[in-house]
Amino acid sequence: MHNILDTKRINEALRDHAAGKTDRRSFISRAMAAGAAFAMADALWLAGGKAWAQSTRETTAPKAADYIVIGAGSAGATLAGELAKRTDASVLVLEGGLSDNSPLITDPARWPEALASPFTKHYNTTPQAHAQDRVVPYPRGEGLGGCSSVNCMIYCRGAEADYNDWAYDGATGWEWDKVLPDYKELEDWEGGASELRGAGGPLHVTRPDPAKGHEGAVAFMEGATSLGYPETKDFNGGQLEGPAWVNMTVHAGNRQNTAVAFLRPAIEQGAKLQVLTEAPVMRLIVENGRCTGVQYLHNGQPVTVKASKEVILSAGALITPKLLTISGIGEAAHLKSLGIAPLVDLPGVGQNLQDHVLGAGVNFESKHPVPPTNYNHSEVYFWWKSDPSLTVPDINALYVSVPFATTELNLQQTNGYAILCGVMRPKSRGAVTVTSSDPRVAPLIDPNYLAAEQDMVALKAATELAREIGNSAAYNDIRKAELLPGAMAESPESYRDFLQKSVSTYFHPVGTAKMGTDAMSVVDPALKVYGVEGLRVADASVMPSITTGNTNAPSIMIGYRAAKMIAGDI
Repeated sequence: MHNILDTKRINEALRDHAAGKTDRRSFISRAMAAGAAFAMADALWLAGGKAWAQSTRETTAPKAADYIVIGAGSAGATLAGELAKRTDASVLVLEGGLSDNSPLITDPARWPEALASPFTKHYNTTPQAHAQDRVVPYPRGEGLGGCSSVNCMIYCRGAEADYNDWAYDGATGWEWDKVLPDYKELEDWEGGASELRGAGGPLHVTRPDPAKGHEGAVAFMEGATSLGYPETKDFNGGQLEGPAWVNMTVHAGNRQNTAVAFLRPAIEQGAKLQVLTEAPVMRLIVENGRCTGVQYLHNGQPVTVKASKEVILSAGALITPKLLTISGIGEAAHLKSLGIAPLVDLPGVGQNLQDHVLGAGVNFESKHPVPPTNYNHSEVYFWWKSDPSLTVPDINALYVSVPFATTELNLQQTNGYAILCGVMRPKSRGAVTVTSSDPRVAPLIDPNYLAAEQDMVALKAATELAREIGNSAAYNDIRKAELLPGAMAESPESYRDFLQKSVSTYFHPVGTAKMGTDAMSVVDPALKVYGVEGLRVADASVMPSITTGNTNAPSIMIGYRAAKMIAGDI
């Protein structure tokens, strides 16, 4: 017998929660007594309560804080929440975008719509010289939760070798065995604690129930295993290689971005944490070799706020190098060409841009309308090696229950789905280049896709893997026809043309303020910016090399680990 929700009692509990008159246990008890299941009661607790952020259009400007965190994205929100909980210090978060209170964000199935919403800032790459001079759309989430509010919610740490490579290249202390304890601390894995997984942390990590999986996802797993590829039960459990049901940052049926998982609990616990939205930072204030604060727009007007301890830059791989540059931190000759007085000569700022290559091309027409997803449209992933001699997987394939192709491929379909693929250890390197001292001007973004021929080799191997699974017998009751590449795969010339037209962003830019000890490093292994006191960077830009998996989990770990460093817990 199903419980009937008493909405009046639920709303009364929510009002008390918003007024701060009830604790979590009491709220959940009241909600369950009113007919809500535990998961729903817990989700209501997370969604209700006091506002965790204030728009600069609705509040006065603060004068100072102990710590200022620039950006409330995957790393920034994690860092700010953890730092506020771990210390008695005041923490101010300045987020240029909007609040995350939208069903486009909370509903896991609506991430394609979120990417097209005002929450997403739309950039473009420069013409890609090795991909037919195509300009690739480059969206980034800007608002509470950042890209963790608009992504596909895949939670993948990557390969053990990724972190050992970081340490070998100068990011000492970031080896796999050093970061694994942080990963375990921050997560609440539904499969329970183990040698490799954590339980009881702030970030709930879940996986789809295969019994409720999408028909296309089930066929993907059956097709891959029928072709001799062994299933991986948990791609964060020590074995990345093979087809697997994903790990997701979805809890109680809702997206769990970093604002929900880290900022909100800190505020609920009474930490000295203030979060401002619509507060874009214009530049860092550096005086006598020390970063003492920032200038930002408060309700459209420039104001300065001071930091008595540190400023932490967590604005992401595009905006972090931009803010460093316009604040006088970067390659001296480049700064002078922009009319900016060089404060610190760091030639690595904006260099070393890396992104997984997304092969947005392999598409099929279904025999019948594609059913709706119970999850996030993307329930299964598959990492593999383009060459058996490799020690780490370098390509992947994934099913999505919606058509997905670049505009240049002119996809025509009635009932469609895609099997996308990726180059997960790209050799190509690009750059983010600031062209003006005006902070309102977007930088040039050049991922330099396929500049290394090995990336083309890997993209072809990944595409073939996607086609092999999509054309397997497991899809016989679903697949009507392969729409792309179709006839474009019949000759080497047309196939290469297809591959170049399929190149898109995997939404994973990293590396533009890399951590290390060489001349191109921007931050040291403690994430402190070279040559400036009181300034750190903690976001995807510090990765010396891109991880083999989706970059949201590593970005969260970087923010979490940075908070521990600053608080003296490492």
